[in-house]
Amino acid sequence: MDRIGYFFTRLLVELFRFVPFWLLYRLSDGLAFLLYHVAGYRRQVAWDNLRRSFPEKTAQEIAVIARNSYRNLTDVMLETMKSYTLPIWEIQRRCPPLNPELLNQYLDRGQSVLLSGCHYNNWEYTGITMPPAFHGAAVTAYKPLSNKRMDAYVNLTRERTGMVMVSMEDTFKIMRLRENERLPSVYILLADQSPSSRKSAHWVVFLGQETASLPGVDVLARKFNFPVLFYEVRRRRRGFYDVQFFEICVNPSEAGEKGITQAYARQLETLIREQPENWLWSHKRWKMKREDAEIDRLERV
Repeated sequence: MDRIGYFFTRLLVELFRFVPFWLLYRLSDGLAFLLYHVAGYRRQVAWDNLRRSFPEKTAQEIAVIARNSYRNLTDVMLETMKSYTLPIWEIQRRCPPLNPELLNQYLDRGQSVLLSGCHYNNWEYTGITMPPAFHGAAVTAYKPLSNKRMDAYVNLTRERTGMVMVSMEDTFKIMRLRENERLPSVYILLADQSPSSRKSAHWVVFLGQETASLPGVDVLARKFNFPVLFYEVRRRRRGFYDVQFFEICVNPSEAGEKGITQAYARQLETLIREQPENWLWSHKRWKMKREDAEIDRLERV
């Protein structure tokens, strides 16, 4: 099955080599319609998430955001498929980093940084366009695919401009090795996923709700005293984006536990509230409840 999945993916990639962008977005519109209106792919999940996050909005407003979020999802899916065979210069033209000097000021002093992002607009383009703009290596933590052939192929495409892909389980070890060798680096972590461990989750207020968040950025920043920056990807028009960087914690040694996680959540919430349709609402963001985590904690005592 792994071989079959890999074969068909490679076949689709080669077919998309010949698909012009005007046709790609017609296909995206059709796929979004099928997913939302026909298959109903996680439609109830998206609606529940949107109602909980925007209780002030009407059902009509929620419906517009939900439909547009599926178009954003299919745009990113097909753009990513197309990007595997696009020239690097074309991806850079479509998604340029605007202010990399904000990170490079640290790298030029021999200081590594943590760069925290999210699944907002086309996050895959940034893996190609950001590394050449940095004055140091770019290292991304990711969750390996179960299909080893696919995992190797996807990583090969992501590493075309120097990105170093590192399994989430190996992130701390790699960071320690690179710091021992005095190699200033940008460590990139996408932190808007739901945590798998209730024990280690950081609970923060996000979109008006108690939310279980990944603790990695907070813990690693304070462990290594790396400044933490946030990057956002804004859509200029269909198929074109800008990447912008912001500082959220310049001195982690003085930050309290969970302080960086909450600062990240505030930055992400501001971005989402401006254009909510560009986030992935079909994911189960709030499947973990605070009371469940408290029960687990009490059972361990």
